[in-house]
Amino acid sequence: MPRTRRTRRRQLAKAALAVTAGLSTWLVMTPAAEARWSPATRLSPTGWLGQDWPSVAVDRHGNTLLAWAACQTGQTECVYRVQVRTRSRSGRLGAVKTISPLRSADAAWPEVATDDNGNSAVVWENNSSQVMGRRISASGAVGPLHLLSTSAPAGTPKVVMTPAGTALAVWPEDRNGSWYEVARYLFKNGSVGRAMTLGPVVPDWPGVAVDRFGTAVVAWTEPNGSLVARRIKPGHVSAVKQIMAPVSGIGYGMVVVSEDRGGDATICFLRSNNTGHGEPPHVWVRRWTQKGRLGTVLHISPPAGNVHFYHVVATGFAGNSMVLWSQWTSATQTAVFGRRISSTGSLGPITRLGAGDRPAIAVGDNGAGLAVWQGPSNSLGVSKAYARRFPASGPFGPLQTLSTDGRVVRVASSPLGRFSVIWQQSSYPYAIRGRFGP
Repeated sequence: MPRTRRTRRRQLAKAALAVTAGLSTWLVMTPAAEARWSPATRLSPTGWLGQDWPSVAVDRHGNTLLAWAACQTGQTECVYRVQVRTRSRSGRLGAVKTISPLRSADAAWPEVATDDNGNSAVVWENNSSQVMGRRISASGAVGPLHLLSTSAPAGTPKVVMTPAGTALAVWPEDRNGSWYEVARYLFKNGSVGRAMTLGPVVPDWPGVAVDRFGTAVVAWTEPNGSLVARRIKPGHVSAVKQIMAPVSGIGYGMVVVSEDRGGDATICFLRSNNTGHGEPPHVWVRRWTQKGRLGTVLHISPPAGNVHFYHVVATGFAGNSMVLWSQWTSATQTAVFGRRISSTGSLGPITRLGAGDRPAIAVGDNGAGLAVWQGPSNSLGVSKAYARRFPASGPFGPLQTLSTDGRVVRVASSPLGRFSVIWQQSSYPYAIRGRFGP
């Protein structure tokens, strides 16, 4: 089922990283703080079972689009379908819309992006290992369904949106036994551009971000172990830029990207070493400026740390970034850590945010943001949804419990730093819920 397939895909991604290496306490918030957050709201409809890994995006006016996959109970089989719902900046929730057709069978892990005025794009994969997508206008009109991938298997798509409304979807796909990174535009008028083959790839989530001028950066790991990137805008694809050179026994993977206002990209990745006795993976970052200059390679996680799968990065308009990652603290427990990178490349101290994993992050224009993650599960398998705010400069704020029953927390920010948070309820019936503020 898709809920377990996500975990299986992560295991495959970890294996791919190893192959590449071979080749080269509940805290009660104060009443004032609590009042600034909306109550936890059920987003998915009654009678539907939500899937993990929902998605959320916010436009420049503070309106939110939320997306998830869910299957209807009482049927002969659980067929997951993509559903979306809007929330206006005044707090009004729109109706739930199911946007993937039943004939497409299981739909998995939708990703959303929104332009300045609320025109959006949603992409997902189905159980035929195809990448699908469609547009949703700011008024809520659902555009035509598009098959985006050109071969199968294909999946784990990501999507970003230019300020003016052109969406770029990126995913890896298999063509006759060889994997390639592929990108395709979904235009505001509902049409799609040609499929652009960016280069050979180790199948993994693509790293992609877009700046305020509409130029995207896409980063991935090649089969030879090289970490590379391209810049893309409508009508232009740059030459491949080598971010990290292939080295025997060293592997790069799980790439994530963020950009500042002008297009300087922060490329964050895991690096593993299988030479000698080997070492656990670590989080590293390198900046690729809009003018093409590569910055110093920065070691983000502590040298003695053993990093888990998940890491994220977000960058404000001025170029200051925050990196989050999860790391093993014992044989069975992980915790989430954070570290700031200034626009000049200076590293801040490492901060332990709390026990748990699967961090996500969002920042407003000024670089202030919110870190969210899921806490450890109790004996009944129920986990909590946690959050900590951080200013544009300075330490993280106090721990906040957004939900006592939540997992796979995702977050997006308005320009002024109002946050939309979505998660899957970790207990049956796995409803999709959210909170908004502060």
